[in-house]
Amino acid sequence: MTDKGEKQIEFHVSPDGSDESGTGMPDAPFATVSGAAASHPGSVILMHEGIYGGIRLDGHCSGTDDSPTVIRAAEGERVVIRRAGGTCVHLVNVGNIVLDGLETDGGTHGIRYESTREAGDIPLRNITVENCTVHGVRGVHGICVYARRDTDPVRNFTIRGCHVFDCECGSSESVVLNGNIDGFLVAGNVIHDNNNIGIDMIGFEGTARHPDGADGVNPYENDFVRNGVCRDNLVYRICTEGNMAYYRDGSFDRCAGGIYVDGGQHIEITRNFVFDCDIGIEVATEHSPDDNPLFRVRDIRVHDNVIAGCRGFAGLCFGGYARDLGFTEECSFDHNTLSDNDVMIAVQRSRGNRVFSNLLLGGGTAVLYNESCRGEDLVNTIEGNAAAGLSEGHGWRADYGTLYPERSDAAEGYHSLLPGIGSSFVPDPEWIERVKR
Repeated sequence: MTDKGEKQIEFHVSPDGSDESGTGMPDAPFATVSGAAASHPGSVILMHEGIYGGIRLDGHCSGTDDSPTVIRAAEGERVVIRRAGGTCVHLVNVGNIVLDGLETDGGTHGIRYESTREAGDIPLRNITVENCTVHGVRGVHGICVYARRDTDPVRNFTIRGCHVFDCECGSSESVVLNGNIDGFLVAGNVIHDNNNIGIDMIGFEGTARHPDGADGVNPYENDFVRNGVCRDNLVYRICTEGNMAYYRDGSFDRCAGGIYVDGGQHIEITRNFVFDCDIGIEVATEHSPDDNPLFRVRDIRVHDNVIAGCRGFAGLCFGGYARDLGFTEECSFDHNTLSDNDVMIAVQRSRGNRVFSNLLLGGGTAVLYNESCRGEDLVNTIEGNAAAGLSEGHGWRADYGTLYPERSDAAEGYHSLLPGIGSSFVPDPEWIERVKR
């Protein structure tokens, strides 16, 4: 263990090293990360340039709050973990650990974290994946967190500054947090050109369900992602076109969200730029409170995002997608700028949400209601918004806010000229031009 503030000891790993004779010094590196981390937890492990096989680390590799185990690419060196199948980097019941600057190529999973009941007393907290590049996945997930331990949550999980692209995810997601996670940050990532959801925050899939026979408790009481922030991410070209998991009756169901809350609670989504996805940002659950009273989405705050050019379904969507599925309540959607989406805002099975001070520019239908839902399940407040340049038959109502005939009356690019309307977040001009192409 290292005292707080004291520099951690560094150990070196190289494809040319040896776990048998290596000492971890620069002139005698280890061959594998697992060999270095298991023998020296709480250290900085520098990986040197080259191609490595899969990495698997368990709880014995955990650091401490004051001295985490840091696995980092050496400065200026490209470290690639490559697999034809399976998981490139697999972390199981590890706490106080950092992955920094690694690249994964291929596999069914790029970076995969799991917690289980076998974790014992290991504190499952302070896990960071940053500055990593994940691509070439053929099967399941780019970066995934599956918190399966139902008794204790994974806390303080960070995914920051990563690049995730060219992933064929089937029915899964590019980046996902699922299960018993309490406290997280997903920030500053670039996620694009994947054939399913960009960022997903999931609950109630049974990932952290209590075992059968637990009396007096709801089996899903801890089975959801909560208390986190998703901000400053760039997500684009997320689309299920060509993904056979979504092939129905001769065509593909275009339903991949750039950012999706599917059963999570108490989450802030802000300052993201999402464009050219099937759905921009979606807040819902795919399970029904008729089956379990916990199966609801609450307290999701979606504000100051820019959502543009989403033509599979909608720019912003909330509520369960069918009459008897899902429920979204007590969420807010404000100060977002939506531009040139086929449907700007889609309202599905939901109640008691507020949509206000958003700016809608161009596009097709302003607000679309799911007609298969009951009327009492479509009671939300939509007010104080502004729109300009909508197409014919746009479905705007006076109580939604102010309608301007021309885009130029309301905005310059994607930055509102109306006080209090539209996102204060303006994406980089290069990305705005990409949307305008």
